[in-house]
Amino acid sequence: MNNCIVNSKRIHREQKVSIKDLRTFAETIPTPVMMLDQSKRIVAYSKLWPSSFGIKDEIHGDLFTFHFSKLKLEEMIDKVLTTEEIEVLPAYEYQEQEKVRHFQIKVTPWENTENNIGGVMILLEDITVLKEKELALQEHNDELKQFAYITTHDVKSPITNINSFLHFLKEDKSITDPSSLQAIHWIEKSIDKANAKINDLVKVIEQREASVLMENIEMEPLIEDLKKSITVDELSLNDHLKVEFLGESYLKSSKKQLITILENLLTNGLRYRKNTNDLQLELRIDTTPETQTVISVKDNGVGIDLSVHMQRIFGMFKRANDVIEGNGLGLYLTKQACEQLKGKIDVTSQLGKGTTFFVYLPK
Repeated sequence: MNNCIVNSKRIHREQKVSIKDLRTFAETIPTPVMMLDQSKRIVAYSKLWPSSFGIKDEIHGDLFTFHFSKLKLEEMIDKVLTTEEIEVLPAYEYQEQEKVRHFQIKVTPWENTENNIGGVMILLEDITVLKEKELALQEHNDELKQFAYITTHDVKSPITNINSFLHFLKEDKSITDPSSLQAIHWIEKSIDKANAKINDLVKVIEQREASVLMENIEMEPLIEDLKKSITVDELSLNDHLKVEFLGESYLKSSKKQLITILENLLTNGLRYRKNTNDLQLELRIDTTPETQTVISVKDNGVGIDLSVHMQRIFGMFKRANDVIEGNGLGLYLTKQACEQLKGKIDVTSQLGKGTTFFVYLPK
């Protein structure tokens, strides 16, 4: 009996020390933290907790909900007490009288020395500044989208009118002066370029707004469709492409983004060819890595001087070759599509020998 009493006192003392350590942690940590017991009464809290909510009174021993019902964390706390698992709320909006604040909230169980749940710790991280920056960036992006839509509409309309007027001039047989005919020719060229730029801008907008819809995609029929549809200068992709699968012939991905990636890389392979008679394109899809699928597109074309162009190759309207005609948009859209799929793109190249693009998509 005496031994039982001694052991009981020792266990009680260790439990008190353990709780004391947790209270010390809660009271000294330089972030808003609150420690509750099983009945949701306040055991301890850091200095930053009450100051975060403008509370000056002593609140030890009070019920959490008496002071902080507006946080609406009761359900989250109950879940942690029941499941004994940590719960995280990545973004929580808290309305104060004059402003909105944003927190990341983590509720974690704490144990006593008998390995029983004694209550929970609530940790707050004020992410208001970060959230405000995100919202400002979102507003800025929305404004850019609106500007782009307005620009494409407002610019395209007068260009269409000019083009109609130009059509009448071209049909006018009384205009025979060589300088006038030359002027009409250059106006037509300028209109074509302006329309091309507007269409490019529309492509950028559409790509940025494209939703990601994950599905199982059979790659063989998709590639066959691309082989039939992609032509450059009357060269058909179907005549020059070798396809290799390592592992499965299907991917779990978003078809719109995947088509954008393959279409642009394969089109580039045709466009930046060195010799039409010896043109070789290789598409390899490797699903054997455990965490990612690797797609590579290899050509034996003119190549890229990466020491000069690596920093700009994936930029909007940036081109690594000014001799061969192009809009400098394909690789930008490809990179955008990769990022929408949480992937990345890389490139290796040698001038005069060819280029290989690697796309890494997470599984």
